[in-house]
Amino acid sequence: MGKVTAAHLLVRTLKRHGIERIFGLCGDHVNSIFNACIDEGVAIVDTRQESGATHMADGWARVTGQPGVSVVTGGPGHTNSITGITTAWMALSPILAISGTFERALRDKGPLQEIDQVDMVRAVTKWARVVEDPARLPQYVALALREAVSGRPGPVHLTIPSDVSEASVDDADVVIPPPSRREPAATSTRSIETALDLLERAERPVVIAGSGVWWARGWDALRRFVEVTQLPCFTIGMGRGTLSDEHPFCFGYADQILNPAAREIREADAVLLIGKRIDFRLAYGNLFAPDAALIQVDIHPAELGRNRHAQLPIQGDAGAVLEQLCQRAEARKGWKEKPWVDRLRRARKVATDARSPEENSDAVPLHPLRLVREVREAVDSDVIWVIDGGDFAQWCRLALPARKPGHWVRLGALGTVGASIPLGIAAKLAKPECPVVILTGDGGMAFHSWELHTALRFNAPVVVVVGNDCGWGMERELQSAFYDRTIGVELGDVRYDQVIAALGGHGERVEHPAELRPALDRALKAGKVACVNVKMRGVASPLTTANIARTKAAKR
Repeated sequence: MGKVTAAHLLVRTLKRHGIERIFGLCGDHVNSIFNACIDEGVAIVDTRQESGATHMADGWARVTGQPGVSVVTGGPGHTNSITGITTAWMALSPILAISGTFERALRDKGPLQEIDQVDMVRAVTKWARVVEDPARLPQYVALALREAVSGRPGPVHLTIPSDVSEASVDDADVVIPPPSRREPAATSTRSIETALDLLERAERPVVIAGSGVWWARGWDALRRFVEVTQLPCFTIGMGRGTLSDEHPFCFGYADQILNPAAREIREADAVLLIGKRIDFRLAYGNLFAPDAALIQVDIHPAELGRNRHAQLPIQGDAGAVLEQLCQRAEARKGWKEKPWVDRLRRARKVATDARSPEENSDAVPLHPLRLVREVREAVDSDVIWVIDGGDFAQWCRLALPARKPGHWVRLGALGTVGASIPLGIAAKLAKPECPVVILTGDGGMAFHSWELHTALRFNAPVVVVVGNDCGWGMERELQSAFYDRTIGVELGDVRYDQVIAALGGHGERVEHPAELRPALDRALKAGKVACVNVKMRGVASPLTTANIARTKAAKR
């Protein structure tokens, strides 16, 4: 008991709320916070750029389900962090992004790095504040963390002037708020019974589980519900893996372009959509038949009926509502597998068989599907996939299975190419016992590859597989299709494997199919950051092919 800095109280509050590691980059405005972490026993993962810190906080949240915390300096440190904050915003990921700033007395005098940091992030956060009173800093931290996880999760922000964090405070006069407890929001028994009536009467019912199931920790209830009702299920977003793709009633990705079985959703006459926005991923509701009965469950009331009328809108926590559905479905008994489930199984088999020639091709350069097959077979079911953007990523989304909750990480709706590397490093720090495989194109490799130095320093041995077609593959295909020529898409044959080896990691280049599996095995056993740089053929993914066809049809 006695005098401490407000920064010490900030860190104590984080620790009381279960935060034992933060991600950040040092600077004058936040050095007091970094210093306090030493005394309070909170680890710091110091990154090479501020967006790496916010992306890692996001990755930590996505893999653990708990808020990630970033701490960066003000000015350009803050502006660098905004892409990571925005990525978390679009992915509905709970992070607390803290930025320092200049002293309060210098406001409006023109000090170095004077910008309105809160206004900059207000549009991409749930809640953002400047802390003016050192003694109230613990209250603001606790409130921010509560806001991040309440209702629909998302990022929050605190700007803290350096003189606030450095101020001396008598800790006897300050109460550090405890973590808040909340009961998940359930729904009415009437809504549950109505939903079950619709699903039971339907000839072609389907369940789609989205990110809300993951954030609500509802995967056990989802599995039990599907097994009791014998309803076919698709997953999407962070919902991937909440029911394993290898479960007999799971039919994979709810993406009609990459998963042919998902095209059958259009024929469903009843859809239970849980914890997923009706956005571009679901064709703004056009994935469903116009006359299908839509049962939509979402914690955020504004999403209910957005872009597509919901016959039965249910506001509630995805996990709580699934538990209610499961209990009432068990009481009804008499559920039987619908004949249309066999139709879905046939569609899935046709799609799997159609991939086989490319997956087994010995052609050089490698077809993306041969690369993906080798990666898939090199790891066990504990693997955490972290998949980047661009065309190579679409082949990965198509052919890599999601088997466990929190083991399938994508960029999210912002599509932040390159973010897979910091997301994957955070995943490895959160789950050191699991292999983490980051899959990125050569374009995405360049954005945050220096964070692999961070991974080396903090013993986070991720494996990065680079699908290298020497350019921006998706844009190359799009430009060729629409303009019959290309510009700004060629990157050349870069030895990313040698770059990682020079940093102290393990690097290998692969040019022939027979070389790939041994290289992957060595990378997975290296015990340090590894890069397998694969010379890959540039092939338009089904997503790019569909986008080209749709755009050309619209212009006719």
